[in-house]
Amino acid sequence: MTTEWWPELGPKWKPTTATKPATIVIDAHSHLSVPASQELANPFFKPEMDPRSFFSPPESIRYNKELRATQVDKFCEPEARIEDMDKQGVDMQLLSIVPPQYFYWLDAENAVRACRIQHERFAEVIAQYPTRFAAVANLPMDHPSTAIEVMIEAQRDFGFHGFEISGDVNGGDFDDRRYDPIWEKAVELDMTIIMHPQGYTDGQRMDDYYLVNVVCMPLASTVAVSRMILGGVWERFPDLKMMVVHGGGYLPFYFARTDHAYTVRPEMRHHISRKPSEYLHNLYFDTTVFEPKMVEYLVDEFGEDHVLLGTDYPFDMGPTDPLGFLAEARLTEQARQLVMGGNAARLFKIET
Repeated sequence: MTTEWWPELGPKWKPTTATKPATIVIDAHSHLSVPASQELANPFFKPEMDPRSFFSPPESIRYNKELRATQVDKFCEPEARIEDMDKQGVDMQLLSIVPPQYFYWLDAENAVRACRIQHERFAEVIAQYPTRFAAVANLPMDHPSTAIEVMIEAQRDFGFHGFEISGDVNGGDFDDRRYDPIWEKAVELDMTIIMHPQGYTDGQRMDDYYLVNVVCMPLASTVAVSRMILGGVWERFPDLKMMVVHGGGYLPFYFARTDHAYTVRPEMRHHISRKPSEYLHNLYFDTTVFEPKMVEYLVDEFGEDHVLLGTDYPFDMGPTDPLGFLAEARLTEQARQLVMGGNAARLFKIET
């Protein structure tokens, strides 16, 4: 395959079509790759450690490989990102690790080393450009007690006020009580979680048409959040703060079915005392939804203080003109300012 086969290879960031607001604009959903952590993890990887890798068809694998080769600087180097941020009208990016670098399958010792390498790189970028970047941590989630130590270190030593998680840990779900100490510590430290799936673990029917991303990403969030709600995570930890990317998956747009099941099915009421949607309304969501009316819905339904600007930069499954996109949404000026940056600054304690 050659690049000529793909005449529009990769996203193109052009100057925004919108007028940049006087208030700060923060992209709460962006990713930075840390090659040094990948080099550490590579010798320990086996395909069976990440079965979701089997669900990408050869066409998608080839295309992604060639696309990434054209974007190394955007994934890794702050200067290339700043150039695109200036075009977008974005003042700051909240950096999180690229999902393939969660490395949940590593043993505890190497998982800590990988996370620390990532955090040190994030801190280096922030030190270079303190007015352009902030960051959240990555935790070794398959080792909960170790994850807590890394969480504490991330806030104490690096100044991170949140951490990113996938939609599962090696196929295990977050309603498992083994993760309760992590949620408890997150509440204690006032850390905000960003849920960003790496993909869906059972994608046997999704191996064509790039459904492994198009459908499986929001599906993974839907399943993960549903299990956390029904498993009583927010019943036990009502102050736990979490932003779910890609607009929260499908659940925010179809929670009425889950609420109905709660009224008629005993299986739904083992761990919660209220309708599932009442817990869902405590969550936060980003604007990577591609339809302005969906942003309007999220603001109307969940509140102007619960929606954050997100781009998924530099992946191609995100908007390249986020301000132009938001300009099409019918929002009050106050809501627009909160979505564009005020909510991110509050949740992640970003000084503006």
